[in-house]
Amino acid sequence: MMAKPEQANEEWHSTACNLCFVNCGVEIKLGGEDGRQVLKVRGDKEHPTSQGYICNKASRLDYYQNSKARINSPMRRTPDGSYEAVDWDTAISEIAGKLATVRDEHGGDKILYYGGGGQGNHLGGAYATSLRKALGIRYKSSAISQEKTGLSWVFSRMIGGLVHPEVHHAKVAMFVGKNPFMSNGLDRARLFLKEIKKDPERTLIVMDPRRTETADHADIHLAVRPGRDAWCLGAILAHIVQSNLLPMDWLAEHAAGYEKVIERFQAIDVDSYAEFSGVSPSQVKETAEVIAKAESFALEEDIGVQMAPHSTLVTYLNFLLMLMNGNYGRPGTIGMITQLADMIAVDYGPVDENGYETERRTLPVTGAPIVSGLFPANYLTEEILNDDPKRSRALIVESSNPVHSLSDAKRMRRALRHLDFSLAIDVVMSETAMECDYVLPASSQYEKWEATFFPRNFPANIFHLREPILEPMPNTLGEPEMHARLIEALGVFDAGELDGLKTAAQNGMAAYQGELFSQMGSNRKVASYLPYVLYRTLGPALPEGQAATAAIWGLCQMYVLKHSAEAARAGFSGPSAGSDLFQALVDSPTAVEIGISTYEESWARIPHPENKLQMLIGELLDEVDVLDKLEPMLKTSEEYPFALVAGVRRAYTANCNIRDPQWAKGRAVTALTMHPEDAQRFGLEEGKRVLLETETGQTEVELAYDERMHLGTISVPNGQGMRFVNENNELEDTGVYVNELTSVFHRDRFIGTPLHKFVPARVSAC
Repeated sequence: MMAKPEQANEEWHSTACNLCFVNCGVEIKLGGEDGRQVLKVRGDKEHPTSQGYICNKASRLDYYQNSKARINSPMRRTPDGSYEAVDWDTAISEIAGKLATVRDEHGGDKILYYGGGGQGNHLGGAYATSLRKALGIRYKSSAISQEKTGLSWVFSRMIGGLVHPEVHHAKVAMFVGKNPFMSNGLDRARLFLKEIKKDPERTLIVMDPRRTETADHADIHLAVRPGRDAWCLGAILAHIVQSNLLPMDWLAEHAAGYEKVIERFQAIDVDSYAEFSGVSPSQVKETAEVIAKAESFALEEDIGVQMAPHSTLVTYLNFLLMLMNGNYGRPGTIGMITQLADMIAVDYGPVDENGYETERRTLPVTGAPIVSGLFPANYLTEEILNDDPKRSRALIVESSNPVHSLSDAKRMRRALRHLDFSLAIDVVMSETAMECDYVLPASSQYEKWEATFFPRNFPANIFHLREPILEPMPNTLGEPEMHARLIEALGVFDAGELDGLKTAAQNGMAAYQGELFSQMGSNRKVASYLPYVLYRTLGPALPEGQAATAAIWGLCQMYVLKHSAEAARAGFSGPSAGSDLFQALVDSPTAVEIGISTYEESWARIPHPENKLQMLIGELLDEVDVLDKLEPMLKTSEEYPFALVAGVRRAYTANCNIRDPQWAKGRAVTALTMHPEDAQRFGLEEGKRVLLETETGQTEVELAYDERMHLGTISVPNGQGMRFVNENNELEDTGVYVNELTSVFHRDRFIGTPLHKFVPARVSAC
């Protein structure tokens, strides 16, 4: 229940942190004069995965909840570019009318959708599917396409399902482009690192140009040159192949296509690859033998390589390193998980006999590939800024900030103004909202029922449905209600068309379930608009304020049908299993185990022929030929001598969730970091303002020395540069607006993910 002001200082309220995708369970104490201030935050010991763990970021959640940047009225842009407040009825009517005009005149496929939830804010996005259906929207994207679609393309084609590398239990664990000591992004990250460092029977390998805080806990640190991870990984795998260390009997039983992989890696010059990567051949070979001889091996990659040169190839090499060495379907390796709803959809199509994909949906203008149902966000502006009759003409942005987070912010702003219509749904007046025609104010993640669909634990996976701990800010709405009102303004359903379901809902879950399944079979609209139907029919029958959870009830029904064995092991079986699971999620103040998988099921659920792992991805194996040339994809030069890591996760970065710069503690938290030897070479003094320039833009920033940096590399944190007006009505400097400096045309050639981790740059004294 939500706290009353007089109770707030006496109670702790269970919920989850929304500052990274792990979404640790937390308990929050509220207080202050109105009872809305977050006074203290502590870890939730009852949470099944975080188990009371908390990082420094979560303790500052008040800066999210009570941000001065929040908006509490629908906003409409005026002809002079300013914004005026309008009432909800006017906003809904006008927005629905303008979207309908684009749909009717140009087709719904000319309306793009971007977003659907931030960190821990996904329940509202579930209802957007119904609005997209009403408008005929075909193309959607989100921040996932900035990072994870290369990953999903690879695991879909090789394994056929979303998997969890068990680094927490592997005898040998490896991180590539991931620094969980600072970014977290891993269950109980710092505790895990301490534990593995102390365990003499376990080995941690870290591949990163920088000597990261995670590398301090490693047994082996592969300090590759920036942008050359692919050569190091290729050399490791080639040494294993050439030393006859592969489990050939296991591969023959469980894999297909491995022969061509072996043949290709037999031909690699290990020493040349290693030296070009910046790692000594002896260290590469030592690492290879540790991996090949490990009882179990699991590898986690992150955006340090997923936004870097050869990103999709690197992901493929990472999976080859695990799978070619027999690390699947047994403890400490890889297990295939089940989720209440797939956050990253499995996406594989037909391939020919040589392992090349033969079909793929693409965008209408650029032909960019659509992976896991998402178009690559790096192509968004190209789909808009053209004269092609198929160009996009409207955009809906929900709980996302693409002007701030996508490459080349200036180009993105220009694209938004080029559209016939644009709408932003957000908690604050973000950089994207400032460019849109209309802005709808959402209640915060702690003022409404919410959930995250990220968890990917194995063998037991979890889901955390979180009740609100505060009343909504006046004149804000939850996203489900916004979508429902827009659908109704579009006239999708006739008056009384859903009355039968509403009546059934009043008679209990069993009656409602029977009527719903009956109507889904007889009325295609019910099935097509299921989230909206659930919200408006089951929602009102749920306890007051709980209507938004109706879609979760529907997901629970589908989950227990698809994963009955896993759900039964978690305690949910029989005719009412779906409703029982839903009630458990609603009743629990913390996360609930929704299913328990087995290693045997990880094999049985592989959808590929004979349930075999597919080692051959023809396009990516061919790309190894490019590595043979020993030429970097992106280069520094005399004009741009540094490789800028444009957006790193530091102790106080939270994407765009927190805008107030006062939330970040410490020295030089938003500074440009550089190795002191590089600074001396260019005559740059620590603590001074410097000019940072790329081919796309320039900015001034404070300089800080960091001896951990690889020579020739510089970095700035992500989630900075946002416009923030403080209590004195002054504009505060919040660090570098990094995507003023990046280019949409520096992207992975297979999937289109941006190459933010290697941006040629120069630095000079101001």
